[in-house]
Amino acid sequence: MKKILVALLIVLACLSSGAENSTQNCVQCDPVFGNTPRVQEFTALITGDVPVLQNRTFTVGYGEARLNPLWVSYRIYSVAPVGSAPSYGWRIDCRTDARVSDTDYKYTGYQRGHMAPKSAMYHCYGAEAVHDTFQLSNASPQLGELNNGPWGDLEDLVRENYSHCCDEVWIIAGPIFDDSNGQAYLAKDAEHAGVSQKRVEIPDAFYKIIIDVLDGQIRALAFIIDHSETYGYGNGNSIIERLSGFLKSIDEIEEKTGLDFFWELDVDEQALLESEPASAMW
Repeated sequence: MKKILVALLIVLACLSSGAENSTQNCVQCDPVFGNTPRVQEFTALITGDVPVLQNRTFTVGYGEARLNPLWVSYRIYSVAPVGSAPSYGWRIDCRTDARVSDTDYKYTGYQRGHMAPKSAMYHCYGAEAVHDTFQLSNASPQLGELNNGPWGDLEDLVRENYSHCCDEVWIIAGPIFDDSNGQAYLAKDAEHAGVSQKRVEIPDAFYKIIIDVLDGQIRALAFIIDHSETYGYGNGNSIIERLSGFLKSIDEIEEKTGLDFFWELDVDEQALLESEPASAMW
């Protein structure tokens, strides 16, 4: 009886939020650069369905097997700040089979880490776009030390610096799973251990790729940040100096995720863009 009641409540939640769960893509947003990422043909890192979910201002490739977004892509541009972004309650994305809920995260010690960040969406596109970011198809489990540390710093840098100095940038972000280390899932603390929850996998690291087109030339910054409780930020005092230690190549991200990015580009252009880490931050 309890399971039936829970299922009924989920259905009702989906019905009530149907008008708010945007399925329309914003034409002006151009959220994906170089076409939608695709799963590499022989990768063992991605199994199960990966539906592509279109939102007002960002697009998600959702990993049903790992109950995480595998990639989230969006575009932001130079715009004057308009105050602080509102917060909404996290909610089930009823377009997914997994239907992860907010209760799956509670009492686990992990935060719901935005892949498409609310502040950037708010400044560029308004409150409706922020509402979309609180669907759990846009969240991965993150320790506070990561979410409030280098991940948050990188979000701020992109929103406050790169969107202005570059006029516009495209971003793609998501988790990395290293199955050779085994798999870990969200679990309740001892006090709430009896509460049922879905098997939301905890990522081993996270990646972010930033794309800019400068004078007709494509350039990229790519980062891999380990999912850790401590960070060796180095001796630099600025955000740019601290984050430069996480620079990697896009090829390495593709190897660690099983995804193929920017495959619509010319082969030589791809090789130039993806084979080496950026020599320095912009």
